[in-house]
Amino acid sequence: MNSSVKSASRILDILELFALGREPMRLSDISDQLGIPKSSSLMLLRTLEARGYLVREGERYRLEPSFDDDRREGFWIGGRLAQLVRIAEPVMADMVETLQETAVLGIPTPEHNVRVVANRLSPLAIRYDLTRMTVIPAYCTALGQAMLAFQPEEAVASYIRQCSFEALTEKTITDPEQLRQRLALIRRHGWAVNYEERFIGAAGTASPIFDATGRVVAALNVATVTVRFRRNKKLIVETVQREAARLSEALGAGRLDAGRVTTATVREAKA
Repeated sequence: MNSSVKSASRILDILELFALGREPMRLSDISDQLGIPKSSSLMLLRTLEARGYLVREGERYRLEPSFDDDRREGFWIGGRLAQLVRIAEPVMADMVETLQETAVLGIPTPEHNVRVVANRLSPLAIRYDLTRMTVIPAYCTALGQAMLAFQPEEAVASYIRQCSFEALTEKTITDPEQLRQRLALIRRHGWAVNYEERFIGAAGTASPIFDATGRVVAALNVATVTVRFRRNKKLIVETVQREAARLSEALGAGRLDAGRVTTATVREAKA
């Protein structure tokens, strides 16, 4: 039985969104990124404004200035998402230093798409650049496929029913059965690879991150231009697998085999 209170969870989601994004946002931004109806989002924002957590500036909201102090960043608010980002960011920084490629951390939205919550850019002039705190589709991205592969079957079926399967490139998966086959392959391998399914010239890999219950809560991704990914695929895939397993362990999932990350593996590690 789910013991969480929806309105309380949504309040915390909004606070974490502002704490991680650090930028003023419109009502529509918050509604879209968190999957909360605009009417509900508006009432929650007004409550947070009235209690002094948020300040409204025209059509945008931001954290009250005493909270939005760089010296206290990440201090005033906790929660599982903030914990995840805190432990992931130094790992991602090391990955970028080693691989010289962009590292991205994403979590599933209620609709099982991807919300990007942390992003470390490659220092190279030609690189993959993904803006922090955006929502991206699951069916055509390594991040989304890596998380969707480890969701319960009913969640996958629900996602497929509402998915547009828009052909963004000639390599985009547009057939539901083909997506199911891809997800089965990812479950066997423990990682996802994407070649130009969303953008021509871009490729990458992602591995799921699990919590102490064996639930997939995020995915770690390295994204780059296709030619560099093909050249360094083995090193990139091994690095992402290893670091995603380390993050799962830090969240209480136990020690995982970086080469075979599956839900069963997580549960066995906790037994």
